Order: sequence, then C-alpha cells, then structure tokens
Amino acid sequence: LDQLTESIGIVINTIEANSRTENLLKQSQSLANELQSRQQELQQTNEELQEKAQLLAYQNQEVERKNQEVEQARQALEEKAEQLALTSKYKSEFLANMSHELRTPLNSILILGQQLGDNPDGNLSAKQVEFARTIHGGTDLLNLITDILDLSKIESGTVTVEAEEIAFTTLLGTVERTFRHETENRRLSFDISVDPNLSRTMVTDSKRLMQVLKNLLSNAFKFTEHGGVRLSVTSVEGGRNPDNPVLQAAGTVVGFEVSDTGIGIPVDKQKLIFEAFQQADASTSRKYGGTGLGLAISRELAYLLGGEIQLRSTPSVGSTFILYLPLRYVGPSEAALPVTRDSKVTSIATAMPAVHVVVDRPTVQIPDDRETLSANDPMLLIVEDDPHYARLLVDVARA
Repeated sequence: LDQLTESIGIVINTIEANSRTENLLKQSQSLANELQSRQQELQQTNEELQEKAQLLAYQNQEVERKNQEVEQARQALEEKAEQLALTSKYKSEFLANMSHELRTPLNSILILGQQLGDNPDGNLSAKQVEFARTIHGGTDLLNLITDILDLSKIESGTVTVEAEEIAFTTLLGTVERTFRHETENRRLSFDISVDPNLSRTMVTDSKRLMQVLKNLLSNAFKFTEHGGVRLSVTSVEGGRNPDNPVLQAAGTVVGFEVSDTGIGIPVDKQKLIFEAFQQADASTSRKYGGTGLGLAISRELAYLLGGEIQLRSTPSVGSTFILYLPLRYVGPSEAALPVTRDSKVTSIATAMPAVHVVVDRPTVQIPDDRETLSANDPMLLIVEDDPHYARLLVDVARA
C-alpha cells in the first residue's frame, strides 16, 4: 500500500510537472509571438524613421540651397547698392563741380539777350526785340541749374557751414528789403515780428539761413494771391522735436515761422513736397512755375545748420512753415549725415584714383579802367576767368 501510494504520488507529481511544462510552453509561445509582433512593429517604426530622416535630409539640403541663393542675392544687392551709392556720389560731385561751366555761358546768353532786348541803338525790328526778350526769359533755366547745383553740392558733402554771430535786425532788414518790391507790386501784406524775449544775435551761417528764408518766403508769395505773408521770429525754449538730438541739446531754439493765406497743401502731400522735383499737384508747376527743388534744398540746409523744418497747412486757407534752429550753432542734425555708412563703399571710393584735369589757359588781358580812376569814382571789381564773360561784364558795368 505504501508503494502504491508512493507510485500514485509520483504519477501525480509527474502530471503536475507536465502541466506546468505545458503552461510554460504556452507562455513561451505567447511571449515569442509577442516578441515577434514587437519586432515587426519596431522594424516598421525604424523604416518610417529612416524615411523621415531621408525627407529631413532632403529638406535640409533644400534649405541650404535656398540659403545660398538668398546669400548670393544679398551679395548682389549689396554690390548694386554700393555701385548706386558710388554713382550717386560721383554724379553729385560732377554736378557740384559744374557750377562755373554751366552758369557762366548761360549768364552770358541772358545778359546779351537783355542788351539786345533793350535795343539801345534802335536798329532792331520789333520782332528781333521780341526774340531777344524771349532769350532773356531763360532766367528760369538759370534758376533751375542753380537749384540742381545747390542740391548736388549738399548731396556730395561739399557745402560747409561758416557760423558767425549775426544780428536779427540786420537779417530781417535784408529780408524786408528783398521782398518789399514784390509786396508792393502784388498788393499783398508782409509783416515781420520778433519775440521781445529773444536775444539780439544768434550764431549760424547767415548765407545759408538767408537762402532758406528766401525759399520759404518766395513759396509763400508765389502761392498767395490775396491776403499776405507773415514772418515771426520767436524763442523756443528746450528744443522742439524730441527726435532731434541737436535741438534737444540746444539751450534755446529760434523758430522762424513763415505763414501765408495761400492755396494750402493737402495732408497727404505735405511730406511729398520736401522731396526733390515734387510738388503738391502736377498742375501747380504749370500755373505757378517752379522746379520743386526749393523745399528739398531748404530741408537739407536746415539739417546742416542743426535744425529742421516743420509744416502746418490747410487747403484753401494757407500754410505755415517753421524753421527751427539752435540759437548757437553746434553742428548738423543726424538727418544731414550721409545715408550710406558702409565701409566698403568708403574703401571703394577712396581706392578710386582722383583725376585732376589742369587746363593751361593763356592769360588774356581785358582792357579796363584801372588807369583812369579818380578818388571819387564808383568802382566795381570783376573777378572772372572766362575772357568772353569778363568783357561782357565790363561792357554791362560801363553801361
């Protein structure tokens, strides 16, 4: 019985062992299947990652290619900008140096036209006198050339500021005398007022200041048919424009305010008129004349003097231009500095050899009156290097 019981226990243990083995086999098979499934998933994921990596590599190549194209385009634009800057610089320098060559022969033509138009000997027909007066009407062309040359000198940096102390009474007296004739002829009022709190003098370039005031006042009179023009000079403490460091640093700022009762300027054109060759209306130049350079020149000169020009205007009511300048000149405003600051442009410009053309002209003696002058004679000294124009000036002076 004991042996039988032992045998039965062995059989039962064997059965249990077989059952556990079978369970282990089933678990192993299940685990193997799961591992195989996981392996397939990993393989699929790996393939997808490889595809994405290839796509990313292609995209990186495309980005790199685009970057190269952008860099090439940037370099090309930079080269073009340098070329344009140099071309503009040389153009401005050329025009700035052409003052004598352009103005002298034109002045000769205008003076000769005036002399013929006056017909002092009475030997010209009415038609010939009309032709001569038409020639003398080319004064507008001279004004245009003068404006272009002035703007070119400013752009090329050849305009210098010669600051000096000037009295307001002297300055405004010159202004009043300059426009007195026009006010009388056109029956317009012209009032000048000075702030009593303003000091007697200011330090600036009187020639450049007078040029700006003449431009502003000429415009005011040109576009005013009824009413009048007013020039007010006031003291503005602490500067005017917070964006202008020169005016902000100035202890006292002088405001030259030119007001008129003219045609006015629309709001959308008030910035445009300060650009070269631009006017508020295309028909304006035909009706009133002008080149559209006066305000552009005035703005640049204002910057050179350390100030700026501001505008308030209402169409059909009038305009007010205000020139703000420091009471004591300290230097130009930032806006007057050259726009191009690229060292490459500077290096290219300095690397270009300067060409100096010296023309050997024979000295020509112009017969004059220096040997026949007496102590009480009025005298005029003519300084001119063009013999033809010098002779012409002598004849006109004697006449």
